[in-house]
Amino acid sequence: MRRVVVSPHPDDAVWSCGGMFGAWAAGPDALTVVTVFDGGPAAAVRRAEDAAALAAWPVRAVGLGFPDAVHRGDRYPGPLSRRRAVHPDDAELAEAVAAALAPYLREGDLLLLPLAGRTHVDHVIARSAAERAAAGTAVQVAYYAEFPYRPPSAGGPGMEVTEHRADFSAWLRGALAYRSQVTEMFGGPLRFGRALAGHARTPAVWREHRLAAQDSAAAK
Repeated sequence: MRRVVVSPHPDDAVWSCGGMFGAWAAGPDALTVVTVFDGGPAAAVRRAEDAAALAAWPVRAVGLGFPDAVHRGDRYPGPLSRRRAVHPDDAELAEAVAAALAPYLREGDLLLLPLAGRTHVDHVIARSAAERAAAGTAVQVAYYAEFPYRPPSAGGPGMEVTEHRADFSAWLRGALAYRSQVTEMFGGPLRFGRALAGHARTPAVWREHRLAAQDSAAAK
């Protein structure tokens, strides 16, 4: 099964579920990571970090080039505002993101989206857009818990948890490539590594029971 992981920003996909990339990328064109909000000159450092991180696995990397919330005028003037409701001026943004994402999806793909629970408006928009892009198609959808946000205790009704199948050393090497964010958010690699190790022990991906049953049948 081909997997497409939607990453709201550079670092979200690798930090959240990079421990599974080795297994997911075990085959030609098996894994694509689509980063949504990586546009503009201000994001150049983060794009370079993203390329360095994803080079750790045989991954197809795609950037959609939309600007991060912090660069969309004065809609979100501070960190707390970016964890609240989507600004009315961003009402049509999900539709534009969905249109940009759709060409990268194929029938039968498993599309992995951020859960976007009390995290960041860009995560909410990315999830909504990806759900729109997959609606009415044969693309299947699953959700991943974002790091470093606290994961919910359950993905939702009818969902099943898949644990991290992690090569932790490879995951940590890739995750540390986001040096600007490791320093800004954690103060350095030591605290970051401890936090990522804790994340590796939490549920990673929620999928419908129906999808898990299909995978089991296909493996027999």
